[in-house]
Amino acid sequence: MLATVAASLGRLGLAGAKLGVAVSGGADSVFLLHALRQVHRGPLVLLHVNHGLRGAASVEDESFVRSLAAADPFLAARSLPVSGNLEQHCRRERLRLFGEWIRSGVVDHVATGHTASDQAETVLLRLLRGTGPTGLRGILPRTREGLVRPLLDLDRDAIRCYLRDHGVAWREDSSNADPRFLRNRVRATLLPLLRQLEPGVEANLSRLAAIACSEEEYWATQMPPPTSVLDVKSLQTLHPALRRRILRHTIAATKGDLLGIEKGHLDAVEALVLQSDGDGGVSLPGLEVRRSMGWIQVASPAAPEYRYTENVVLDLDGGRLQGPLRVRAWQPGDCFQPEGRVGPISLKKLFQNARVPSWERKNWPIITDGVSIVWMHRFGVDPKFAATGDTGNILRFETQIA
Repeated sequence: MLATVAASLGRLGLAGAKLGVAVSGGADSVFLLHALRQVHRGPLVLLHVNHGLRGAASVEDESFVRSLAAADPFLAARSLPVSGNLEQHCRRERLRLFGEWIRSGVVDHVATGHTASDQAETVLLRLLRGTGPTGLRGILPRTREGLVRPLLDLDRDAIRCYLRDHGVAWREDSSNADPRFLRNRVRATLLPLLRQLEPGVEANLSRLAAIACSEEEYWATQMPPPTSVLDVKSLQTLHPALRRRILRHTIAATKGDLLGIEKGHLDAVEALVLQSDGDGGVSLPGLEVRRSMGWIQVASPAAPEYRYTENVVLDLDGGRLQGPLRVRAWQPGDCFQPEGRVGPISLKKLFQNARVPSWERKNWPIITDGVSIVWMHRFGVDPKFAATGDTGNILRFETQIA
C-alpha cells in the first residue's frame, strides 16, 4: 500500500514539495499522514479544521490530531457551522482555509485523504443529481487550487485493515453515520445494494472517473482561447457536445470557476443561443449572459461599461463645418451618412446592419459640428466633410478619445 502511495506522489509530481496534510482524525487521513511520513521526501505540515459539529468530541478530535503532529508543524483552525447545508458549508470552509494556507506559502499543496471509496460515492452522488460528463470525473487527483489526493487508488476497507495490522489508532466520526447527509445514505444503503448486483462496483465507478478525467483533459486542449463574446451562428452550427463545452469554458473563464453553475443554467444559456432570432438574457450565479445582434456576451454584473480608447486624426473641409467640433457619445435619433451610402441613416439602423451588440453601443463615440455627425467610430468620416484635393480650407483635427 505504501508503494501505491509513493507511485501516486510520483504521478502528481510532488517530490520535495512542502505538503500540508489535512488530518481530521479519521482512518483515511491518519493513514495518509502515516504513509506520507514513510514515502514522501519533503517537509510535512499537519492541518486540522474543527467545525465543532459534535461538541466535546470535536475538541477531542483536535487534541488527538495535535498529538499526532510529533515534530511536524501543526496548524488548526475553527470554523463553526451556520444554518443551511452543513455539509456544503463545512466543505467550502475547509477549501477556503486550505487555499489561504497555500497562497500564504505555509505549504505548497494540501493533501487530503480521499480514497477510491470516496470516489465511487462521489460519482454516484453526481449521477443522482443529474451530472453531465464533466461531473463524472468525481474527485480530481490534483486541482488548480493546489489540492492533491494521493489515496485515490486505495479503498476504505484496505486502509482500515492496514491500520489495524500496524496498530495505528484513529477516531471514528459519528457524523459519518448521520442519515441527514446524502453521502452517508449512499454509503450505508445504495452502495451495499449495488455490491450485491456487481461486487466490483466501487472499482468500476473509480475507473469511470479516471476515464472521464482523461476525456476532460483532452477536451480542455481543444477549447478556443477564452473570450467573453461568442458568435451565435458559429455556435449554432456546432455539435451540441462541443457547443455546450465551449459555453461552459466561456462561463468558467469569465467567472473564474463553475461554483453554483448547474445543468439548468447551461440549458438556459444554450436555449438563448438556439433561439431563431431576437435578443434576450439569462442570469447565472455571478454572471449575466446577454444576446444581441447575433452575439452572446458572458459578463459579470459588476463589469465596467464598454469603453473606447482611440487617437483620432482627421483632415476635414473646414468650409462645410457649421459649428465647433466636439466629441460625444451617440444618442437616439442620431443619423449619419457613411461612405458609399446615398443619404443619412439612423445610427440604430446602422448598428443593426453592422451587428453591433447592445453592450457596445452606449458609449459609442462620434464627432459633431453641432448640427451633423462628422465622424463616427468604426464608420469613419461623412464623405461630405472629408477634405479633397480641391479643398481650400483644410482643417486638421486630432483628439484622444478615452
